[in-house]
Amino acid sequence: MTEWNQHKGGPTNAGLRRDLEGPSRVTEAWTADLARPPGSPVCDRDTVYVGTSAGNCYALETETGRRRWTVETTAATDATPVVTRERLYLGTADGTVRALDPATGDEEWRTDLPAGLESALTLSEGRLYAGHEAGLTALEAETGERLWTHETESPVVGRPAVADGREYDRSRATRSPLSESVAAADADLLEDDRQEPDQRWIDERAFAGTADGTVFALEAETGEEVWTAPAAGAVATGPTVADDRVYVADDAGTLLALDAATGQSWFTYEIGDAFTTSPTVLAAAETTFVGAADGYVHVTDTTVGRRKLRGWLFSRTGIELDAPVRSCPIVVGDVLCVGDASGSFYGIDVDEADPLWNFRADEAIAGTPAIAPGRLFVGSDDGRLHCLEWDTDDRGR
Repeated sequence: MTEWNQHKGGPTNAGLRRDLEGPSRVTEAWTADLARPPGSPVCDRDTVYVGTSAGNCYALETETGRRRWTVETTAATDATPVVTRERLYLGTADGTVRALDPATGDEEWRTDLPAGLESALTLSEGRLYAGHEAGLTALEAETGERLWTHETESPVVGRPAVADGREYDRSRATRSPLSESVAAADADLLEDDRQEPDQRWIDERAFAGTADGTVFALEAETGEEVWTAPAAGAVATGPTVADDRVYVADDAGTLLALDAATGQSWFTYEIGDAFTTSPTVLAAAETTFVGAADGYVHVTDTTVGRRKLRGWLFSRTGIELDAPVRSCPIVVGDVLCVGDASGSFYGIDVDEADPLWNFRADEAIAGTPAIAPGRLFVGSDDGRLHCLEWDTDDRGR
């Protein structure tokens, strides 16, 4: 079973493993020295894979950290790889995408993108999506054949999200989006004004953002543009799709919730500093977590975008960390895991916003963690990959 095979665990950028019991405390099982800062790791069965800024990709045993193989490239490979049972997909900054044998690292195919790679790869339904300086390209995952390219005026930044509208509950999707002013005034208005059936989202779409502040949706099969929407700045690490909405945070300090079918705005939430991560959304709890340069994980209500903590709406900014947030928040069971630029990596109770544990690395936490049952993998800027473990039978509460 694939546990966490791409950035934030899957094509929608969800960042969730609610099916696992989250760690109430962690211990360091092993540390691997990779010489240069690692990107975000991924894992499948008994192997964890990670690229580095030096141009290497490593396959390590999950139990011991022992190196299985190393692949060297001529350009940085810190963009997160994607792994399946059959292949490991690796993108490099020079615009090359490779498919490797995950057991040996042997190359199966290689494809050049139209321009330099700007984001982590996304895999969904046999298609591999790559954001680059000239736009967004879809590749056939089995052969590397280029299927289509959607050109943009500025680079596609942050990882694309891909989702199929048929998988989502329509009970919320059939409500009309609200402007920011209406949302702030009265959440009860969300029940008004139903969408027409032909506006519903019933196909697979790719969602991405650009450096000049544009968010767009494409038909996954053809690359045809469905809608575009403006953001205030460059999209931070990519959109997140949850409950028929697209959540986007940007470096101008704006969090947007957009209707996935139409691109219309549900709400806007603004802060006085840059957002640095993509949002992680607990749809059932109507809560969104997103990291920022101000050293907070901002916690908002998914319905109207108000600040939210402890089940109530407060003026409190969010969960304060020791330094600017460097890694996308992820949720394991009922524990939020997130790292910052001081080297602190935290476990926080998602319901009470209370700290459970704090692991300290020597330098800044780099990239977004990968999750497997009882294990968590996270990199730091001193060139190390850390494996943290916990007893899944003992929550320690």
